[in-house]
Amino acid sequence: MNTMHRQYDHAAYLDALQSDSCQPCSVAVETTYAGLRIFKYDGSPATDLTARLGIQPTKSHDAGDLISPGSPNRRPHSLWSLSTKDAVSGSLQEHLTWLLDRVEPIEHVLHALSEEGCELDWFCFVSLDESGQGGVSFDLELLRRLAALPIHLELDLYGS
Repeated sequence: MNTMHRQYDHAAYLDALQSDSCQPCSVAVETTYAGLRIFKYDGSPATDLTARLGIQPTKSHDAGDLISPGSPNRRPHSLWSLSTKDAVSGSLQEHLTWLLDRVEPIEHVLHALSEEGCELDWFCFVSLDESGQGGVSFDLELLRRLAALPIHLELDLYGS
């Protein structure tokens, strides 16, 4: 039996990943956006987070706020969030890059908040096209930048 084997050149693959010609791709993604969310459970208001970060959030609420009008349920935490939803178009990589460009200069504040018990996450929304299949990819540099911060990555994937 004559079987053709495709030879895999690991070194060439790594070189290609690090070259400018290897770009991350989004496959069959209809809609995507990302946000940095910071949850604080000590009862202090979200304005405290805004003051420490020096960045206006796109969304915030305070511990004790009503979850929705007419509901007796109250929020157990304060939230500070910066979203790319109305600011960036393009791949999820571009959305995360936009956020990183804004928060890396205050990396020390993010580390301090994490050490103080705040929960931080990158919330990534991905809606796949009507085929219901697809995905996202991130280049090595983005992964390095994400890994340098005390922030969890949350991928929220929706198929049609």
